[in-house]
Amino acid sequence: MPPIQDFQPHIMPEQAWQLLSKREREILYLIINGYTNCEIAGMLFLSTRTTETHRQNMLNKLGARNTAVLVRYATEKLYNYWIA
Repeated sequence: MPPIQDFQPHIMPEQAWQLLSKREREILYLIINGYTNCEIAGMLFLSTRTTETHRQNMLNKLGARNTAVLVRYATEKLYNYWIA
């Protein structure tokens, strides 16, 4: 698999993890497990628009081009932080 080039190179996984709020981490976990914005909103008692905003904020904070890149980065680079 080619290296991830869709992220700002100066953001290391430990920095990326700290950039995300607790709520963003929760939503990212649900995203990588295949839940839609609507489903996530229902589970966390949020509006769909709020979950969309959190997703966009994660993309902006981490410099990801789209959700697919965000998911790839999370599964490849942030895995150790989920189990810690």
